[in-house]
Amino acid sequence: PLANIEATFKDYNMLAEKQAKDPENGPYDAYGGGKSHDKWGKKFFHNLPMETSDAFHVAIVTPVIHYCMGGLKINGGAEVMDASDKVIGGLYGAGEAAGGIHGNNRLGGNSLLDCVVFGRVSGRSAARFFTAQNIKYIE
Repeated sequence: PLANIEATFKDYNMLAEKQAKDPENGPYDAYGGGKSHDKWGKKFFHNLPMETSDAFHVAIVTPVIHYCMGGLKINGGAEVMDASDKVIGGLYGAGEAAGGIHGNNRLGGNSLLDCVVFGRVSGRSAARFFTAQNIKYIE
């Protein structure tokens, strides 16, 4: 109902006003650092005040993950490392399952490095590992 939207906008506008007047002393940790008066950590409010008589554009949004910047720690041979940087024998990682390849941010298009290069490296390393295991088994 309209009353719910009006109450939400009133609260939002009040939070925005508090944040503008006292940006460093809100009771909540703010997203990205600092403090906020908003319990979700929002500290930047734009296009205010919000009113139900404003024009709004509505769209359906579907949550997706475009790229994951984390994962298993691997070495140059795509072998997965444990918390003490020791190789976990027979476990290999590549693509988005492996983290740290790009540092803190990934340049657009560079995810091919994960997939193509480390996919091939992990396949080669796995083949070497299991060939050695088979030789041990035969001997």
